[in-house]
Amino acid sequence: MIKKKPLVLVFCKNQILGKVKSRLALKIGQQKALLVYSELVNKTASIVKRLPSEVHVYYSDYIEENDNFNFSKIKKFIQKGNNLGDRMINALNKSFKNFSPVIVIGSDLWELEISDIEDTFKILRNKNVVIGPSTDGGYYLIGMNYLDTKIFKNKKWGQESVLNDTLRDIDDRTNIHLLDEKTDIDTYDDLCLFPDLKIKL
Repeated sequence: MIKKKPLVLVFCKNQILGKVKSRLALKIGQQKALLVYSELVNKTASIVKRLPSEVHVYYSDYIEENDNFNFSKIKKFIQKGNNLGDRMINALNKSFKNFSPVIVIGSDLWELEISDIEDTFKILRNKNVVIGPSTDGGYYLIGMNYLDTKIFKNKKWGQESVLNDTLRDIDDRTNIHLLDEKTDIDTYDDLCLFPDLKIKL
């Protein structure tokens, strides 16, 4: 049996004024919210660029040609599906045909480190699912050795129930590992936790 290679999927929104960080924009305006999101995307790109594994970037609306995800091991795709769960299922279903394990990350995390991804791949040697919880009740990372579609279905995406509902739908709770909790930057209060990012505005 041929051993499959590991893969990292990055889900990100296209950097369009008025289409990103809407809650943050209520406080600092759409232009500054876009600047914050651009910094978050660039931070994410700088992390995955250093990984030895292949990386696939899934954009919300169209493929960005001139962003920081332009390096040799990157392939670019467009998300497909009516909600985030469907979009992740579609991307993972495609990915598991040729790769395993697969890790999905977003692009909202200023705290993301390369060790978060490297450690997840190591943990997946002994566990089937690894999740990085976020302080808002969701998660910033999910890694798995095979696709279990039900953990992405019937979720209230963007609500604080997402993590608990996801954990509930994983059959073997002994095969789950939770990483350290981190903060997605969605609100002004979130942004204030990271002065090194706020100072760029």
